[in-house]
Amino acid sequence: MARITITDIFGIKVVGLAIAAQLSGIHDITIIAKNLPGDKPTLEWASPWAGANFVAGYCTSPRDRKMQRDTFIKLWSLASRYPESSVKKIPIEEFFDKERTEGDLWFKDFVPDFRLLTEEELPDGAKGGYTTIVLNPNIFLVWMRNTLETSGVRFKRLDLHALSDARHLGHDVLINASGLGPRHLVDIQDPDMLFLKGQIILVKSDYNKCMMRDDGKDYTYVIPRLDGTVIIGGIRDPDMRYVKIRVLTFNTTNRHFANSNMEVDLAIDKDIIRRVNKSLPVHFSAAPADYDIVGHNVGIRPYRSTGMRIEKEIKNGQNIIHAYGITGGGYIFGFGVAREVAKLVNEFLCPAGKHRL
Repeated sequence: MARITITDIFGIKVVGLAIAAQLSGIHDITIIAKNLPGDKPTLEWASPWAGANFVAGYCTSPRDRKMQRDTFIKLWSLASRYPESSVKKIPIEEFFDKERTEGDLWFKDFVPDFRLLTEEELPDGAKGGYTTIVLNPNIFLVWMRNTLETSGVRFKRLDLHALSDARHLGHDVLINASGLGPRHLVDIQDPDMLFLKGQIILVKSDYNKCMMRDDGKDYTYVIPRLDGTVIIGGIRDPDMRYVKIRVLTFNTTNRHFANSNMEVDLAIDKDIIRRVNKSLPVHFSAAPADYDIVGHNVGIRPYRSTGMRIEKEIKNGQNIIHAYGITGGGYIFGFGVAREVAKLVNEFLCPAGKHRL
């Protein structure tokens, strides 16, 4: 049994938890992070702020498609077996204004109940719908932690300035699933990482389906929390109209975001409401005053301009596996990323090719 440390720097997210779930029972797992599931959400920690549903597609490589499929299968199983996890099966209507090819709809054979919508069901164009899952991240992350602790995984609060700071833990492999961390960790400083401000609105509503719309310019969504509230959003990554106010810088000396004006941007609010009304006019008004707003989620989202980094390296005497740059896709790719990471763990531990997972 090898000793594995998973670091998520600011706060343990769904990707780190999924990796721990994949490896627990086979290896001795410790998760280290500044913020742990059950803590009050902070701006540095993206997963608690997420819309947290599964939306298939938007990838072209066989590896990425497999990671999405693996994640969906796992979440679907959790919804069936562990309702207390908050994972629920729910219909989704996905509207897209440009005709999709057969290749674009590669996921139609594994998502249940896939069908193209009729003309009568479509707002101003757009096609498509299927059954997906949705979850409440504040419940799910804590449930995952409790489940992992029961299986023997340890959680340790530790704030790293560099991956080399973890060497004293004595692991055989260090997994860097650090979300925002790679930009400012002293021994990584990945220039492709950006910090983006995200903003969504939580409103009272009995709307009970997911809605996603991609018109090529905007990305709009409605995600029920199944408790009488829904999340409405969103902002494309990166949305160049807002990029000047959204790109943040991290002060490595004082350990905070230097230009982090995290106030609600009313212009973004107004634009979100306009777009949601355009797609679902029967259910959502065009007038902001008609909304019973419960609150806003304003947080920091990691974005990697060159895509995901899932690879291994030996650095400063440590066997390191990098698993970051998933951007807003933790709940879409997370359990698939975990399976890819497990393969890399095997390559470190069994270089001759004898697999242990």
